[in-house]
Amino acid sequence: MKTLLLVLSTALLVAGGAYARGWLDASPEKHPAVAAFEIFYWKLQRQDLEAASALVVPGSEAELALLAARTVGAAGEPLAGVARGFALELSHEADADASGAEAIRLLGEATVNVDPKGFVSAFGVPELHDVEARLIEEHGAWRVVAYRDLRR
Repeated sequence: MKTLLLVLSTALLVAGGAYARGWLDASPEKHPAVAAFEIFYWKLQRQDLEAASALVVPGSEAELALLAARTVGAAGEPLAGVARGFALELSHEADADASGAEAIRLLGEATVNVDPKGFVSAFGVPELHDVEARLIEEHGAWRVVAYRDLRR
């Protein structure tokens, strides 16, 4: 009986290890542009527009949008609450850039958990967003050229 239990336990352990190894091998690595956009998006959702500005291409549409958001934010209070967390589901495709730099286009959706203005909750209230961005590789780092974040 002990031998049977030992054999079954070993078989279960080996099968679990093989499944875990296959799962890790099958999980795709995140493209560096996607990782860079996630950092940018988190700063954007936390309304840290100064830090988000450091991740955009100078003179780009993204820089102008952040400048406009900072100007509006300075004049009045933010319209939305502050994010507590988010999840992005993005697809990416190579894009052509006129300067010859490597470019990528991201498209997908985000679920952002926010504390609505004037309220505090344990997990936040989920909001759905449609997200689109264009990034280019500049001096070994991915930077945001343009982005669109529309709340549904």
